[in-house]
Amino acid sequence: MLAESYQVLQVPFGADMAQIRQAYRKLVLQYHPDRNQQPGAHDMFLRVQAAYEYLQKYQTLGTAPPVAYTAATPTKTQEELDWEKYQYVYHPPTNPKDYEAWARVAIKRARLQAEKDHAAYIKRTLAFQQKWWYNLARAASYLTLLFGVSVGIGFLLLPIYFWWAGYYRLILLGLVLSPIGLRILSMMRDMRKDIRETFGEDLERVQK
Repeated sequence: MLAESYQVLQVPFGADMAQIRQAYRKLVLQYHPDRNQQPGAHDMFLRVQAAYEYLQKYQTLGTAPPVAYTAATPTKTQEELDWEKYQYVYHPPTNPKDYEAWARVAIKRARLQAEKDHAAYIKRTLAFQQKWWYNLARAASYLTLLFGVSVGIGFLLLPIYFWWAGYYRLILLGLVLSPIGLRILSMMRDMRKDIRETFGEDLERVQK
């Protein structure tokens, strides 16, 4: 069984776990039921799975497992089997019966990716906060924000200013320019969110 497992995975006898894992991933993608509809592909997929598990145990124990493996090894939960089946499948299956399992895997995959992205964001932001110019860049960003807010409010107050100063003919112009002020303030609101994310202000609150 040991020699057959190496043969199924198409690696030299005695190959290390890195070679075995690389060959396993290649063959799983090649014979996956969603990718390969050829006769015998499903059986080969199961043989690859079983051979990989057998060699995993062999590498861990240092000796061949006492119980010979079979083509199907029912040691995994349905959730684990669904994950292996749909982990790299990004389009919904054509069979409606498989959609629910695929959707669960897609949700889990998105959650894991979000956690990975957030961890990378924390690491990147904490490294950024150690830069000597961090506070300088942050202050410059807020000065730009303050200037933008002032300009936006200025555009909104133009009609009132023209009325107060007696430039009645320009009041209509001020009303026309007022939406520009609203647009600038909206941009500054988005900029405030970007500053908070870029400089990790949410992380600072958590740390405190």
